[in-house]
Amino acid sequence: MPLSISSDALYRRSPAWAQTLLLNAYGLRISAYRRGAPYRAAVALLAESERWPAERLRAWQDDRLREVVRVAYERSRWYRRVMDEAGVGAADVRGVADLPRLPLLDKETVRGRAAELWTKPRPGRSWAHGHTSGTTGSPLSLWYTRNTCVMNDAVDRRQKAWGGMGERDWIGLLLGRVIVPTDAARPPFWRVNAVHRQVWFSSFHLSPQHLPRYVDEIRRRGLRFLEGYPSTLFILARHLLARGETLPLRAVFTSSETLHQVQREAMEAAFGCVPFDFYGHAERTLFATECAAHDGKHLAEEYGVAEVVDDEGNPVPDGTPGWLVGTSLHNTAMPLLRYRTGDVTAIRREPCACGRTLARIEPVTTKAEDIVVTPDGRMISPSVLTHPFKPYPQIRESQLVQDRADRLQVKLVAGEAFTAGDEAALVAQLAARLGAGMAVEIERVDSIPRERSGKFRWVVSRVEHGCRFAWEAAA
Repeated sequence: MPLSISSDALYRRSPAWAQTLLLNAYGLRISAYRRGAPYRAAVALLAESERWPAERLRAWQDDRLREVVRVAYERSRWYRRVMDEAGVGAADVRGVADLPRLPLLDKETVRGRAAELWTKPRPGRSWAHGHTSGTTGSPLSLWYTRNTCVMNDAVDRRQKAWGGMGERDWIGLLLGRVIVPTDAARPPFWRVNAVHRQVWFSSFHLSPQHLPRYVDEIRRRGLRFLEGYPSTLFILARHLLARGETLPLRAVFTSSETLHQVQREAMEAAFGCVPFDFYGHAERTLFATECAAHDGKHLAEEYGVAEVVDDEGNPVPDGTPGWLVGTSLHNTAMPLLRYRTGDVTAIRREPCACGRTLARIEPVTTKAEDIVVTPDGRMISPSVLTHPFKPYPQIRESQLVQDRADRLQVKLVAGEAFTAGDEAALVAQLAARLGAGMAVEIERVDSIPRERSGKFRWVVSRVEHGCRFAWEAAA
């Protein structure tokens, strides 16, 4: 069941009033799929379970895990084979403590054997489809049950509640969808989804010329909450501070990129509140959120099971950094059991000052990225440029390099299945987001070099702009 409007040609061609109607129709469709009684039940559960004793929460996890493993073993060709090879049957996995008996699942397997992971010969009519970003590597094609999507919305609602946001409060969003045509020269640079009380602001018009319009609109609407990528909200915060202004908010919510200390401090100064950073991913195995103590992120242990392992895949003691591994407790469409996320963190189980009993993780180490600035001065968050890559699993790795204001070089490691037509479509989608003044050039390469630190930066910008800072110092 497709749940995205970002590539909807009808939306892009429509006038502003029709886009608002389509956005609200999309909101109603989401509500019909994800909300209602199951969602309310999940929200109620999460409000209670966040303070359960550890033993009760573990028993709940064990019960959910047994069901997911049973379905995976009985209906997925992949899990039947690898579990049989490991000499493990579904009945042998009685709970979380037995997870290490199962093999780890890596991204290459999900990418290359997706259909074997499905629990039906073909995707079910009620399943929802998703993708990873497909930037540093090929995108993963994923399928979820409705219950997975319901629980995803419920844990997101809990995060908003922890930040003081009620069900009836409005929020401004600065995310990755092309919500306003990128060639629009005049406001409004936003559209309103009244169904979910959201104001969707364009992330593609953040120029010194237009940023004051964003601030005015946020003030005019009396918005007290914002959500966006750290780099996008950082642009807005730096704009305010450069003008000697503040925009007092109740809370800001950040995700999808590493939130660096310099960005957090700028947001605190500009918005008068501490950001609530949260961790999630398209694979829908783990979700972790900050509470008001802002001391690590609480794992949504009702959503998935987190493990941390060493390079050989062996579990490490709590408090020891290692590779983060996630197991969904809800997705029986395409189960991901012991999935290696590629991120590094450590698990903490000591009590939190907030009184919640959910375990926490340390800051997650991912990749550092830069901001692209267009010739007309718009600053573009790297995360909003991931979307054009999602349809192309043929791309094994990619990197964007901006060496001058009017040129973006796209380095691609891709197989022969990535055709000239695919290349032209990718260029067109990037150009649609960056504007006519930016040349987009594709360069096929055999490999993409890492930084001296060994880190991989997906976006490398060598153009001066107001949101540059030293990544090595920010790590």
